[in-house]
Amino acid sequence: MKIKILLLLVPFLFVSNVESGSYKGRATIELPKRLCTKDNRPKERSLHLKAIEEAKIIAWNNYINTFSREKIDAYNSNKNAFLSKFGEFVDNNYKILFTECNNDTRTYTVVINANINEQQVNALLRDFSSTSQIRSDLVGKSIVAMVIPRKTDVADIFDEKVNKQTETRNSSQTDAIINDDGSSLSSTESTTNRSAITTGGKTTRKATQRTYLIGDLQSAVSQISDVAQPFQMSVRSPSWLDNMINRRLGYEKLYGVISSEFLGNIDHIYGANINPDTQESLVMNIVDLNYERLNKPFVDYLLLGTVDTSVPKIDYDTGSYSADVLVNIQLYRINNDDYAAEMVASVGPEIKTAFGSSDVIAANLALKKAFDEAINSLIYKL
Repeated sequence: MKIKILLLLVPFLFVSNVESGSYKGRATIELPKRLCTKDNRPKERSLHLKAIEEAKIIAWNNYINTFSREKIDAYNSNKNAFLSKFGEFVDNNYKILFTECNNDTRTYTVVINANINEQQVNALLRDFSSTSQIRSDLVGKSIVAMVIPRKTDVADIFDEKVNKQTETRNSSQTDAIINDDGSSLSSTESTTNRSAITTGGKTTRKATQRTYLIGDLQSAVSQISDVAQPFQMSVRSPSWLDNMINRRLGYEKLYGVISSEFLGNIDHIYGANINPDTQESLVMNIVDLNYERLNKPFVDYLLLGTVDTSVPKIDYDTGSYSADVLVNIQLYRINNDDYAAEMVASVGPEIKTAFGSSDVIAANLALKKAFDEAINSLIYKL
């Protein structure tokens, strides 16, 4: 028996004019004396503002802690440059979530949601990264972005299968009672039966089977292009690759098969994922295409994977909507000599979360954040 769950779908749109993310910060400062007012704040506004600034720093550190290891390394190498522009990255458009002023302990605590301009942070990180020799090797390279944006359509959840075993053990005991009246002996036997029952077994749960709907692939390619632009890389869409292989080589188009496999519409043992044979055919087609122009190959890198958007939900701490995006992307370097693709970096599976004033905005921001963080992380790993 299986239960079908139909999930509400969120329009897959990208919002380009919202560039910040919200992060919580909590700070407690000491008061010079008993200065608390009835509204749970210190009498001196300067002390309130001091606590706010410290909470901003905590929020900033919480944001930095979401970075991948490679991104943290890039940040730490240029930390002073970021801290000198702290006011540009963390603005005054914060939201106070909680305050507590305590005359007994002479402390003031504040919790805020701070807005951090993530796009500006990533842009500066890319500027620093693009100066390295490894990053400069990417200049002018071509990359096919075959990253499938997915939204859950149907999830089949199967009932648990329970197998039970019962074992019964029987035992008997005989008692002899001997009466001695001095002249004769008699014996009496009594039998007591005992049984012990042992039960055991196992519970088997079959993995949930999901099918997906595809999101806006063109918007996904556009997002990836924006991130790769500082490295002067040429980002190509799956349809471009399909058309080039079909027109120049006469091969059948593969993207329809690939997307169907990633959406779970093709029944095979790999679930909602690409069949290794299909991936190998894709790589061989790319190499054949590159041999048409060996002095400048059409495709140097292949970006392959998925980004899955959850249904947005209310975050009760902030009152905003939050949305999660599960990222699972690999970057391959095409090896024309060996007709192969070498995986040089990967991201995921990991979850990116963003907040927005509506469910659609939250979903859009989460997708934007996922692409931005994932592509940057891949490049930092090179």
